[in-house]
Amino acid sequence: MAFIVTEDDRFFVLPEVTNSKHALVREGQRGISKKQVMLAYKYGRVIHSRRAVYHVIGNKEIKKYGDIEPELKKMNGVQLVMSSKGTVLTTFRNKDLRKVRPYKHNHKHLH
Repeated sequence: MAFIVTEDDRFFVLPEVTNSKHALVREGQRGISKKQVMLAYKYGRVIHSRRAVYHVIGNKEIKKYGDIEPELKKMNGVQLVMSSKGTVLTTFRNKDLRKVRPYKHNHKHLH
């Protein structure tokens, strides 16, 4: 199932992205629209960490793409957590990007 956003009688389709039920609930609870999810996927910084892919909108992305997409200016801290298969697992707002960094030590319990 493709990720579809409608705006001003136009459809935006991201066939490589799907939403989990949990992500749909969290988007509603946290006031994150489908368009914001699409923009975070399109313009967000990609960080591979903790067996997931994060798409993060921070100050750097707002400075770089804010003139192209003005809605990014009110999205500081929006983060998507996605599986490697392209499913959005959850969405949230957190301006502290230090929590997203990968661990620097080996996980002995994974061997």
